[in-house]
Amino acid sequence: MPLNRWDPTSALARLEQDLGNAARQAHSSSVSTATDGDDLVITVEGINPADVHVQVAGGLLTINGQSGGSRSESHDVGGAHFSSSSSSSSSFSRSFSVPGDVAQSDVSTEPTGNGVKIRIRNAA
Repeated sequence: MPLNRWDPTSALARLEQDLGNAARQAHSSSVSTATDGDDLVITVEGINPADVHVQVAGGLLTINGQSGGSRSESHDVGGAHFSSSSSSSSSFSRSFSVPGDVAQSDVSTEPTGNGVKIRIRNAA
């Protein structure tokens, strides 16, 4: 089996690329608010709707969520097999003041193409 010379420059470049991808993925969730009649609509993008949890208590609406992903790669070079894997995870929590009479039953969620839309009836 032939020996391959280790190239620290390409190893560092790959590490830099992996860290950059992880950082972009970790900070890819965004939250926006809007009103629709008397309803408050909060849209969270860049997250799997199954990973979003919404709770109403004491005049606060709290949204918790997680996002992340993993990637693996393998290749053969000069008769040697190389494989690598990376994963990233990010969590967030946002709280919004809502009228004190808003109950959990006033909150509904629906998935969007890239996240989740949260509707709070009569909170605007």
